[in-house]
Amino acid sequence: MNTQKLPNPKDLPTIAETVEFVLLELKGPMELDLFAEKVLEIRPSSAKKPTANIRDHLKTYHEGKSIIYLDSKMIIPISMAMSGIGFRIRLSKHELEQGMLMILPYFYIFISSRDDAQKCRLVDSQCQILPTRLVKVKRNLKKSFHVSDVSGYAFDLSDWQDIYDAKIDDNILVTIESWESKSFRLELESQKQYLCHLDEIKSKNQELADILFDMLEASYDECIYPHTAIATAYARMSDQQDYPGDHWLDVVSNDSRMKLTDIGITYPERRNFFDLTDKKLPVTKQKLTPQQKEQVYLFKAASKYRPSLWRHIEIQGKHTLADFNKILRNAFSHDMDHLGGFWKLIPRGHGNRFREVNLGDVDPYGDGSCADMKIAELGLADRDKLKYVYDFGDWIEHEITLETVSLPEGDIRYPRVSEQNKPRYRYCERCKSEGRKTIATYICVDCSNREQYEVRVCESCLELAHEDHFAVEILY
Repeated sequence: MNTQKLPNPKDLPTIAETVEFVLLELKGPMELDLFAEKVLEIRPSSAKKPTANIRDHLKTYHEGKSIIYLDSKMIIPISMAMSGIGFRIRLSKHELEQGMLMILPYFYIFISSRDDAQKCRLVDSQCQILPTRLVKVKRNLKKSFHVSDVSGYAFDLSDWQDIYDAKIDDNILVTIESWESKSFRLELESQKQYLCHLDEIKSKNQELADILFDMLEASYDECIYPHTAIATAYARMSDQQDYPGDHWLDVVSNDSRMKLTDIGITYPERRNFFDLTDKKLPVTKQKLTPQQKEQVYLFKAASKYRPSLWRHIEIQGKHTLADFNKILRNAFSHDMDHLGGFWKLIPRGHGNRFREVNLGDVDPYGDGSCADMKIAELGLADRDKLKYVYDFGDWIEHEITLETVSLPEGDIRYPRVSEQNKPRYRYCERCKSEGRKTIATYICVDCSNREQYEVRVCESCLELAHEDHFAVEILY
């Protein structure tokens, strides 16, 4: 039996200090578990699962600050990962005239504070230090409803001769020389140079966009946060030392799959934290061909909480979500007093996860924000899913799956219910007690609440013994 006592934690460096020491020793990427073992060699732990404890510490306190996760099992120091990373800045006419380089938005995530900006070291293409100073400037920032003056800081590059020769279509290429000391190399890129490398730039932009989107798809809360995500995405690129792509802000803004909000990078239809409106999926109105209009979409609509309760519904591409709402309401015996709503379920990543995109609602009169949206305009393919909710108060939810798209048959009138589940009938309890087998058509809610089980009755017994009670119809 090993009776060796662990050192007193007070005599050891902290976990954070130990992590930083091990990082300084690294020459490249390292497996996460091996890194944790090296930390434990210096600072032994009495925790029940010491390796897991170190992994949790790294994820919580060091990700995006001192380490980057290349994948779930491999890490690299952020200083090593970001060295040599390059991006492009497109200067405005005002910045060129004034010889300024705005810190925000260009250096967002690369420089975290005004103090860091003051310590920055800028060099030219010959690695000569550029004489710079930090200046405070005002600029107009357009908000949703107004334009306001916002103060910000910029690098004054008026002594940098190259910037005087820049034209409005020229760019500045920025390369991170040192992440720790915040050293950046600046080079002027002419429009001619830019056009010569256009294919490389597009390839780099696409690779960065795909990595960010994959990270978004894998995220838990449908959002990734730039201070961690951008450095991680750059570290995961195939070759960071190639000709640089555009600034990550331009890459995100030019990719229709993502947007940058006050919270982080998320899906385009997701609302901002302070936006109280529910963003809808932008569905482009298109001129449908006669074939698209006539195609028959076969959907299986099932109750979310009773999957055995389902209906096959056939509806044509020319029909609207108002038509779909009506046939669903009738198929599941819903009353006519409440709104219905539709969502498109879009797969996320490689698992069985979806993001819900709000299409809109339909009111009892057939109007509403998505009432005129046609089935053929939804861009659905086999096995795609929708969510349908009837009555936003009781929230009666259904899952709808597209099974096939085919040509119409003969003189059939659409939309229609073409098939449904085999009923599993229940019998009226009062009739059953008297030796009769009568199918129950109602649940007496008052009696069920009192007896603490579902009291099922037929229509005759409802009128005879439950006339003044609240009852709901049983759907088979």
